[in-house]
Amino acid sequence: MSKHNMYELVDLKEDPFRISPDPRFFYHTKEHDDVLQRLYLSIEKKNGLNVIYGDYGTGKSTMAEILQRHYGGSDDCVVAKMATAKAKSEYQFYQLILNAFNIKNIARSTLASRTALETFSFEKNMGEDKTVILLIDEGEALTPMNIDILRTLLNFEAPDQKFLQMVIFGQMELLPKVRRRRNFVDRISLSYVLNPLNINEMREMIEFRLGVAGWNGKELFVEETYETIHEHTKGFPRQVVRLCGMSLETCIMNGDSVVAKDVVEQHGEMETKLYGTREIRRI
Repeated sequence: MSKHNMYELVDLKEDPFRISPDPRFFYHTKEHDDVLQRLYLSIEKKNGLNVIYGDYGTGKSTMAEILQRHYGGSDDCVVAKMATAKAKSEYQFYQLILNAFNIKNIARSTLASRTALETFSFEKNMGEDKTVILLIDEGEALTPMNIDILRTLLNFEAPDQKFLQMVIFGQMELLPKVRRRRNFVDRISLSYVLNPLNINEMREMIEFRLGVAGWNGKELFVEETYETIHEHTKGFPRQVVRLCGMSLETCIMNGDSVVAKDVVEQHGEMETKLYGTREIRRI
């Protein structure tokens, strides 16, 4: 049985619980919508630096993908996304940024690389009236050296605008690194912390994803499963998706029409045995 046909057995057109950051399946809580609207405003005002914190699985990578698609389709913007911020030297870090923007550069020094990026951002902003956006995912990998470089890039500016708009998405491990760089903190236009979902938001997210996959509204997860899912996942979206996905697959393989509480409990307990209980870190 193919996976596609597998989901047809419960009247779904596709897998509703894929882990990949597909914006179609991204459920916008009020918090996510607030963050996105604030980011759109900050970028369009060319404020410069924005930092979004959140534990793994809170939707940061998907939000980066949403921003990339939103601005990537605009003729007025040049957008690049760095999937990793790991670099062993200043030169390598500049090269990561230049490569993300597809800037052809044969510079063999840090200074020449910086000059190439400065020239690019100046010409796009002042010559072509474009907004240049750099998205950095997994920002927790940034080193003090990387953070200092990003700070210097914010000096590319005119009196009324920054030439490079940055959005850094990072796990909570990024926060103490940023705190130690007060001259970097002073340049942040927007800071935001993404929190896990409460049980109502979690249920809405599950049903939203089912709807995208073709759900007809007929009960698929019995009422008692939602509390069990939240208990085991603490409301972290990625863990919710994984637990729901495993439970739904088991339901289908067993020939059942609904996901029962004991199936969710079984998978939730196995996840806990394997990986332990996750703690929620709030600010």
